[in-house]
Amino acid sequence: MAPNCGNDARTNGYCPKHYRQIRRYGRLTPEREYSARPDACSVPGCGKRVIAKMLCFKHYQQVRRYGRLRPDKERTYGRTGCVVPGCTSPHLARGYCTRHYMSEYYSPRHAAKTRQVAA
Repeated sequence: MAPNCGNDARTNGYCPKHYRQIRRYGRLTPEREYSARPDACSVPGCGKRVIAKMLCFKHYQQVRRYGRLRPDKERTYGRTGCVVPGCTSPHLARGYCTRHYMSEYYSPRHAAKTRQVAA
């Protein structure tokens, strides 16, 4: 019965979402419904996933902290890619991407500690 609702009607001709609105407010409340979240951040040049208010996490935190976008406060890190030649994945820790960090740095050290404890 709700206009432009494509969901299956279950109770009194309303889908669960619209029936809940009728029960809670006594009427349909389109002003309280969320619109579809966009796929990418609304800041020009940023294509990251939206977290809140049409902004990615980094830009949302800027607005939260400073009340506006602050490009001068954006963090830029020296290492943006993996240090292993030919790998284009972003770095995780110590210059390595997740795969190379686990295989070349973390796992050998963890194995050595395990051997020391077992001995």
